[in-house]
Amino acid sequence: MSSIQLPGLSTGLDTSAIIQQLMQVERRRLTMFESGISQKKQIRTAVTELQSKLNTFKNKLNALSDAGSLRAYSATSSNSDKVTVQAGSGAHEGSHSVQVRQLATANRWVHDGLKYATSYVGAGTFILGYNHQELIIQTTDQTTLQDVVNLINNDPDNPGITAGILHHDDGSGNAYHLVLNGKDSGSDYQISIKNSNSEIHTAASTLRAGGVNAGLTTKISSLTDFSGQGINFLNVNAVDIAGTLHDGTAVNTSIAVNSYSTIEDLIREIEEAFGDTVKVTLEEGQLKITDKTEGASQMTLTLAFKTDTETAELSFEQIAAGGSINAGLAAFDVSTFIETQAAQNALVKVDDYPPGQDAWISRSANTIDDVISGVTLNLHGTTANADGGYDKLEVNLTRDTESLKRKMQEMMEAYNAVVMYFDEKTKYDPETNTSGILAREYTLTGIQSLLRTPLTANATGFTGADSFINPREIGLSFDGDGLLMLDEEKFAEAINKDYRGVLSLIGAQKTGSSGGPDAAYVKFYDSSTYTQAGAYDVRVEIDAEGAITSALIKRADEDWSQARQAEVMGNYIIGLGGDDQNNPERDLQLSIDTRQTGRTLEATISVRQGFAGAVYDAVNQVNHATTGRIAVSQKSIDAQIDNLNRRIENEQARLDRVEQRLVAKYARLESLLTSIQQQFSGLNML
Repeated sequence: MSSIQLPGLSTGLDTSAIIQQLMQVERRRLTMFESGISQKKQIRTAVTELQSKLNTFKNKLNALSDAGSLRAYSATSSNSDKVTVQAGSGAHEGSHSVQVRQLATANRWVHDGLKYATSYVGAGTFILGYNHQELIIQTTDQTTLQDVVNLINNDPDNPGITAGILHHDDGSGNAYHLVLNGKDSGSDYQISIKNSNSEIHTAASTLRAGGVNAGLTTKISSLTDFSGQGINFLNVNAVDIAGTLHDGTAVNTSIAVNSYSTIEDLIREIEEAFGDTVKVTLEEGQLKITDKTEGASQMTLTLAFKTDTETAELSFEQIAAGGSINAGLAAFDVSTFIETQAAQNALVKVDDYPPGQDAWISRSANTIDDVISGVTLNLHGTTANADGGYDKLEVNLTRDTESLKRKMQEMMEAYNAVVMYFDEKTKYDPETNTSGILAREYTLTGIQSLLRTPLTANATGFTGADSFINPREIGLSFDGDGLLMLDEEKFAEAINKDYRGVLSLIGAQKTGSSGGPDAAYVKFYDSSTYTQAGAYDVRVEIDAEGAITSALIKRADEDWSQARQAEVMGNYIIGLGGDDQNNPERDLQLSIDTRQTGRTLEATISVRQGFAGAVYDAVNQVNHATTGRIAVSQKSIDAQIDNLNRRIENEQARLDRVEQRLVAKYARLESLLTSIQQQFSGLNML
């Protein structure tokens, strides 16, 4: 009997291959999700790279955003062995003559000596003075010379004295000498070996302004009342200085103060009133007066800050009684020391000033930065000549425009890098019929326009009174590909025409000017980073007594009904931020001539911002950590990647279930086929 067979059916069926092929069909959606994640990650990488290029661009803009710091000069000295020179942004072109009579030096004292570094110095008190401060060293009969050095150097109250030991045998047998060096040069830093301590008083109240301790440059008018009388320091017009000198001689004088007088001014007036017999310092807002004469003292001081009707009195309390501590260390008596180098100031003349053979500018250090504006002189030697006079050396300052041009070129390169990268990632390729990877990132649309606008438009706040108002006037333009370029010849011509005008167009930082009928009486004074550039109309009313009764500010494009009241502080008005702190005139400060009594003053204030600062602000807006377009795009991409990851996770779970069903299904099929095969085998045996 012929056998019975079912073609293609056998227990050797490759069900695994069948399942794999079926799963490949099922995985098409998963593959699409995975491809989507790969693409999103590429987009994320491209956005991050764009962010990096924008940050580089911002850094280059920052180097151009301050007209003051853009001013650069080359400085040379005709004799660099005697004087070297550096010029800063505050310098000016020109030449200056410099004469150096003496260099500043630090004080140095050397002791007669002891036999060994381990020799005992005896028990007693060693009192040293330095910069009108005192260092009191207590020794015992077990204190050695080396111990004294350590006690001086390690004392936390050491005012600036360095101690050491000099080994030199001069034949006396005392080869180890205590050496005292001042850390600072200048006549104020004299070391004194004292017989007793000096009188010191401190103010009973701390001077504060704006919630912090007052400093030397703090204006007296800004102080907070310390007297409990509620006195307004804006109205203080005099300070009475009363007290007694070391010997009890009375001191009684009054000084006039104004809104610009500082704590430092007051300190100088006190010292002058005391005939330079005291030293007044300010530490953490607290005034301290030290008697320059050691020993028992009758020194006292009281200050009275006065308005026309009120007085705030500041008393001083003794914290160290003069003569209460006496020196008692015979080994270190003042007679045992030799002064080997005096503390002296540097003495110079600049451009034959001050006139007179014996008149010199005195400074405590050999680095002098406050004699020629924006210039630092480093003194290395005197210019003394054989005739007993002092030769003049020349300091020459020339404008350094190359550094400005270099910064401009670096800015342009960074801008062009952003443009080229953005174009590369968004352009359409007709050959592949595809667009760049960032083409569909609509959040980034318009970035180029946002950055380009300040480079093509008139700079905000500039008027016809300015030499330049548009970047193209100094040589900036765009080529056919939208890349920024500089006409160097036009740039050089603009610099030669008005150097500061070029710097202002590039990097003006909310500087201002006044226009309008009363521009002479309403003047720009200051602004802050919160002040928006642009034109403002101002209307100020002054009564018959010279008091400002109303001050209104508005943007020039606003109606007077939208004007906002400014804060009045004496003869100044200050723009307020408003409830949301977003008023454009926030922190705009104007000075008012209140001598224009019984008048209403009107003026237009132009607040300038250079194009570099405007572009910088635009980049900051784009690159803001939370609200910038880059951050929004990154968050959107991250959210899409997270969503795709969740869909992949869900799809993978579905595929696992499908595969399990297929495996079970084909297992049952194979079992059934095996059973049928066995039945056919049985029939074939019949």
